[in-house]
Amino acid sequence: MKKQSNDPNPVIEYIDFKAWKDNGSDTAVMVLGYQDGDGNIFRENNLKGPNLIGTFYYLNSATQKFTAIKDIITNDTARITQTVLQPKDASYKGKAVKGQMYIPWNPFRSGDSVKVFKYTLFVVDDAGNKSNVITTPVFTIDF
Repeated sequence: MKKQSNDPNPVIEYIDFKAWKDNGSDTAVMVLGYQDGDGNIFRENNLKGPNLIGTFYYLNSATQKFTAIKDIITNDTARITQTVLQPKDASYKGKAVKGQMYIPWNPFRSGDSVKVFKYTLFVVDDAGNKSNVITTPVFTIDF
């Protein structure tokens, strides 16, 4: 990530993704780099809702194209949401911050038959500033 910025719009970047089975259940951790010029990228609690929003895309074997999952209730693309809480030491509030966030995901895919997939992700800070949208590499799972 570039030199520290005072821009209030957060910036994220993909760093790593590790996946495994834990007692038969899909489990993963994604690592994202971040920087935020005013230090309000994290949520103080779950009351403000999620701040990490994404879309899951799987490789459709019939079309050989990546396809998002549709939400049958809204008839729109299904979203993945997570709330990334602030660290216990919130002395960075109002100050430029950068670092890495570790995002646990369970489950991380729509089913065991899905072997090839990717995500698009962005964050929204407490002031409503939206980050850049990133696309992860394509992941292939063999379990």
